[in-house]
Amino acid sequence: MKLNHLIIVLFFIQTQVIAACVSVGSGDWDDPNTWVCNGVPGVPGCGDTITITAGHTVTIRNQQNYSEPGCGTPMFVVVNGTLDFPVNGPKLQLPCNSGFIINSGGSLSASAPAGGGSANFLEICGTVYWRKADGTQTGPISYGAPLPINLVYFDALVIEKTVLLTWVTASEINNDYFTIERSVDTKIWETVLIINGAGNSSQIIEYTETDFNPISGVSYYRIKQTDFDGRFEYFNIVPVKYNTSIEEDEINIFPNPANQGGNISINHNFNSTDKVLVVLRDLQGKEFYSKVHIKINKDELVGVPIDYEIPKGIYFIVATSENKIHSKKLIIK
Repeated sequence: MKLNHLIIVLFFIQTQVIAACVSVGSGDWDDPNTWVCNGVPGVPGCGDTITITAGHTVTIRNQQNYSEPGCGTPMFVVVNGTLDFPVNGPKLQLPCNSGFIINSGGSLSASAPAGGGSANFLEICGTVYWRKADGTQTGPISYGAPLPINLVYFDALVIEKTVLLTWVTASEINNDYFTIERSVDTKIWETVLIINGAGNSSQIIEYTETDFNPISGVSYYRIKQTDFDGRFEYFNIVPVKYNTSIEEDEINIFPNPANQGGNISINHNFNSTDKVLVVLRDLQGKEFYSKVHIKINKDELVGVPIDYEIPKGIYFIVATSENKIHSKKLIIK
């Protein structure tokens, strides 16, 4: 009996999972309808990684004290939307080694009516990092411990009959692996790919993977990042529209990604009499190529050289004809 009891205890220890909570809409911190935690409705608890999705406002109306004895596991709060204190008094207190991260587009605010400057505050391990008197804080900004990874970019791009998935990290801490998940409704997710992380890194790392069996129509992709200790977090959702054939007046680019020193071909369905201006720009708008192509035959391929002087990265090909403008992303590697 004692041996069986020991086996059961070891089983529960080895299968323990630290939760991640992601907001599914605006609402109160205490409301289970605001969150999905480990795939089911719930509320944030000790040791969770909590993500407020862009466009959502989560409000704290009651005291949230996770620093009390019994909660010694670090927590991370990632704000892509808004965390607001609409009433005076409640505070958010996190245990030691926790982190509070506001990403670009996110904010921390206290919309409560006039009250003391310390009526609301954010505390980590007994240290106050923000008070109501400090006013609204907008990202990017970080308090306390850093996240396991600093994700600076994630995108999904339709390339012919596949979806190219690209993400870039500026740093990684204790990062075991990434999971690429896909959904048609942002509620039920399936695993598409699992990719090893870099462990610990302070260098910029670019990851590129391909979904060879995309879903027809509109679907969504997201990244789940898992630490060596089992902690995990989710990042923002990226939509994709995949069609099996080229639409009227659309452009396609191949190869994509393209190599420095090579050429790309552009297929476009503009009328045969059209003149098409083709421009290559980077994400900051800098122009690397611009030329007017006179269309002779419908579906004619237009060639664009990719000089060695063009840095590796993400670009836009913009094709303009009369009052029509179409663009596609291009990756140069």
